[in-house]
Amino acid sequence: MARGETSAFQRDLLFAFGGGDPRITIAVLDGAVDRTHECFRGARLTPLDNGSSFHCPDGDTTASGSHAASVIFGQPCSSVEGVAPLCRGLIVPIFAEDGRGCSLRKLARAIFLAVEQGAHVIDVSGGQFARSERPDPVLAEAIEMCVRRNVAIVAAGGNEGCDELLDLAEIAPVLAVFTLEYYRRRLRSVDPIGMKALVIPGSNIVGAAPEGDVTRRSCANGAAALVAGLVGLLLSRQLRRGAAPDPLAVRDFLLKFAGRHGPSGPRQSCRLLAEREQVQAVVDRMGLGIGDGSIPFPFNLSALSG
Repeated sequence: MARGETSAFQRDLLFAFGGGDPRITIAVLDGAVDRTHECFRGARLTPLDNGSSFHCPDGDTTASGSHAASVIFGQPCSSVEGVAPLCRGLIVPIFAEDGRGCSLRKLARAIFLAVEQGAHVIDVSGGQFARSERPDPVLAEAIEMCVRRNVAIVAAGGNEGCDELLDLAEIAPVLAVFTLEYYRRRLRSVDPIGMKALVIPGSNIVGAAPEGDVTRRSCANGAAALVAGLVGLLLSRQLRRGAAPDPLAVRDFLLKFAGRHGPSGPRQSCRLLAEREQVQAVVDRMGLGIGDGSIPFPFNLSALSG
């Protein structure tokens, strides 16, 4: 059972911005997900086969995948309440329990698969990725497809992030996410992150654990899942305002206007986002008016069921 203080930023996002919309699809690329966990009861989750075998219900990669998915899709009034529980979810395992990690080609296939199944946002967790001296041409094609199809990729940063994705954080469609804790450890640098990125609190993020349990994790994967859920919420609000969802525009708004610069000011390319009010400022600038009171608290599930 989880112990300790829950992430304040996670609490700020829960139910605060409407819960999402089933017309918006978020793909989670991590380990397998234990969909029998009670927090997923009623969630719109579709598992996709990406060739990752050797799943174990209580293995490390399943624990990671279940935690990330629950941060987004955990249902209201369950043991884990996600930030975008009404959005549709695609579960695309890229890590298995055999310890072989994920090749860049396998990551590319997972991205292709998610886009083909209608993903607006793709959450790529950090883990054991194969290293390559040369850019993978198939991964480059997958990134190009995301640009053409207007799909945002939220990539976990830090020591286990996929370098090939993070190297693309200066351009669409990648939105790199680092934890505030990782950022603070690197503050002696003029630009601790060294790329355009969001930095958010990554400690004590509540999520699902094996065998129906609940845990708190402090990791970039949980932070990236929170941001992927946030992007899904903003896209849902665009739909409810009668506009077409624009994932790459949401990515750009977050990188330009979310939160504040680090201690070195505009010289730093990353943005620190730690409070609900800072998210609200981005929303207001986008003209989405989430704070106008049109969505009741807690949100009305029946209002979105049709």
